[in-house]
Amino acid sequence: MTVYFRDYRQQRVDQAIRTLDQKYAQLQLAAVQSDPFLDNLPPYGESGFQHKPDKRLTLAEGIESFHARFPLYFDDPAYLTAPDTQERAYKWAAHQRFEASLGGGRLRSLLEDGAIDEVRKRILAVEGPMNLLALFEKAAFRDALRDDVAAAQFFKALAAVLGAPVPEPASFSALLRSVEDLPAETGKTSPAKWTIATIMPFLAQPDRFMFLKPEVTKECAARLMFDLGYTTQLEWPTYSKLLTMSRHLLDELRRFGARDYIDVQSFIWVIGSGHAR
Repeated sequence: MTVYFRDYRQQRVDQAIRTLDQKYAQLQLAAVQSDPFLDNLPPYGESGFQHKPDKRLTLAEGIESFHARFPLYFDDPAYLTAPDTQERAYKWAAHQRFEASLGGGRLRSLLEDGAIDEVRKRILAVEGPMNLLALFEKAAFRDALRDDVAAAQFFKALAAVLGAPVPEPASFSALLRSVEDLPAETGKTSPAKWTIATIMPFLAQPDRFMFLKPEVTKECAARLMFDLGYTTQLEWPTYSKLLTMSRHLLDELRRFGARDYIDVQSFIWVIGSGHAR
């Protein structure tokens, strides 16, 4: 029997794999036959895992790395508000801007009144001070929203996603299609990117939606041995996997003070950007 030991502290993946002779190592089924990370391991074949990170981390090691950077975890002043290291305050401020300008049914009401220009101004005012989008992505997003027809389609899809009881395939897929339909300026970056597709749901409702920054998120998932199923195509299965990983991380991080996906996104950044040991 080949066994992968999820919590074995070795950076090389093959060091966490053992072949056991069942004559000498008798195993019994656990009462709970589900685990968010073990259920989402990368594909495994005769030569081992098909996708191997350069440096593997257990979740416990990831939490220790976050702790080394922020000694008080998610309540650390350096994490909350320090000018050079803050992770939370400016993202929460963006959420508050959305709530004040487009929350409480204001987005849907403005759309029903046909106030596309006003919605556009408010959306850009929410995102503008943020650094989650790269400069070229900001430009692509801003330029694309100049098209009233495409902007209206995007805003209506966003309103449907935010109004759904839970994140679900139909409305979120419609949002992804609306992002794919945003026009690109000739010779410039296409706005059909995961960052642009996920930034507004994340800022509007960080208790329900996660922001997908591809490279850092893929690296975090790889190090934690979670198969994200990532594709550059804007498709629900990738986002669904991201939500599965994020929900599990939030569950595990709550005891250290994590409140929502803003905190999870910051944890992902620490693990995936090279700051983890």
